Amino acid sequence: MNYYYIDFENVKTAGLIGLDSLPSCDTVKIFAKGGSDQLKFNDIKTLMACKATVAIEDVVTGTKNALDFQLLTDLMIDCVKRAGMSPSPKFIIISADHGYDPAITQMKKRSVNNVFRAVSIKDAESGNFAGREQKQPAKQPAKQQRTNKAEEDRKEEKPAQPAKKPQRRTPAKKAAPDSSEKPEKKTEQKPAPEKASAKPSIRRVHSRTINKTAKVNTDSENN
Repeated sequence: MNYYYIDFENVKTAGLIGLDSLPSCDTVKIFAKGGSDQLKFNDIKTLMACKATVAIEDVVTGTKNALDFQLLTDLMIDCVKRAGMSPSPKFIIISADHGYDPAITQMKKRSVNNVFRAVSIKDAESGNFAGREQKQPAKQPAKQQRTNKAEEDRKEEKPAQPAKKPQRRTPAKKAAPDSSEKPEKKTEQKPAPEKASAKPSIRRVHSRTINKTAKVNTDSENN
């Protein structure tokens, strides 16, 4: 015996896949907003031919996530009413909304382990439930983590490129003289004329000194 709570606004008709294979002991509750036109004619035919008990719950709108809250409320009431049944029934939410997972986790903390979520009735029948907790790998010691990280850093580092050798600069070639241009004539510089040497200055002797000398000479001759 299983109970299915279909979030029709979320999964649309894809959530009804597998409905025709349910036994008569199962119960299906479809939660949809009033005036919803997503239910197709073929889906209505499937509902009418289904052996399970089917009920359509009209959701009271006006607040955010109103459908989610009403679906969970109905599910918890059914859990309380059917507590202690043997075998214990499964309560399965049909929705792709991960927002239901925290509520399911909280129920498991309270020892309510028969609430699940799947994206369609077919997945639920095959045991393909969504939102299961995955086992996390065991944490490595801090020392081992540092070693692994160092190895990863070494792999990511690029090999150092060899330094480039300095290239020798080739001397620039002198441009060949243009034949069309005439060579410039070299102007010969004439040596500067030498200056005439200064004439020796004639020392003037005072006329008195000359006369005195002449007189001395005449006196010596007379003696």
